[in-house]
Amino acid sequence: METAEDKIKHLEPFAELLPGVVVIHEIVDFADFKTVYMSSKGLDQLGVSMSELSEMGSKYHERFFNNEDMEGFMIKLEKLLKERDPKETFTFFQQVKFKDRDEWVWHIGSIRIFHQDNDGNPTHTITVSFPVDQMKHIPNKAERLLAENTFYKNNLEKFHSLGDRAKEVLRLVALGRSSAEISEELNITVDTVNTHRKIIKRKLGIQTTYEFTEYAHAFDLI
Repeated sequence: METAEDKIKHLEPFAELLPGVVVIHEIVDFADFKTVYMSSKGLDQLGVSMSELSEMGSKYHERFFNNEDMEGFMIKLEKLLKERDPKETFTFFQQVKFKDRDEWVWHIGSIRIFHQDNDGNPTHTITVSFPVDQMKHIPNKAERLLAENTFYKNNLEKFHSLGDRAKEVLRLVALGRSSAEISEELNITVDTVNTHRKIIKRKLGIQTTYEFTEYAHAFDLI
C-alpha cells in the first residue's frame, strides 16, 4: 500500500503549480493535527519554514488563524473523518494572518481525506485554500456569516428558553407583521400576542424590530 509520504512526494510538484495553497495534515486525533506539508506559497505568506510549522503542532492554528469559527469547522471535520469517505469534501471560510499584513485575510478552503490506513481509518487530510480579499463581496459576506455564527452561539440558550408559540410570534414580528395581523394569522387574541412580545423581549433582552429580525435570521426562522 502506498504510504502518505509517498503520496506527498508525488503531489508536491503539482501542488507548487496551483494558484492556491495546499496543506497536508496528519491526524493525531479529532482535535489534534500536525502539519506535514504546505506548498511554498503558503509558507511564504505565513513567513515560516516547513520545519518550524511542523514543530508548532496544533499551535499552528492558534498563531495563524482566527479561531472564532473553529467550533463549527471541527464539527464538520469530525463528521467527515467518521464517515471515512475519501470522495467527500466540505468547503469553509477562514481568516488567516499573513506575515506582512495587520488585518486578517479571508480565504475559502476545501478539505477532504488524503490518506487512510489498511483499515480505512483516515490518517491525513488535504486542504486547498484560496485568498478572496480581492473579491470584495465575498469577504463582506464571510464577515456577516462569522458574525451571525458568533451571535448564534452567544444567544442559543436564551433562544431555547422560548416556547414554540413565542418563536412563531418572533418570526412574524421580524417579518414586519403588526399585533393585529399576528393575532389573525395565529388565531389568538391581540392581548395574547402582546403578552408573547413582552415575554420575548424580557427573555432575549431585546426591544427593537431589528433585534427581532437578528434573532430570526440567526435561528433560521426566516
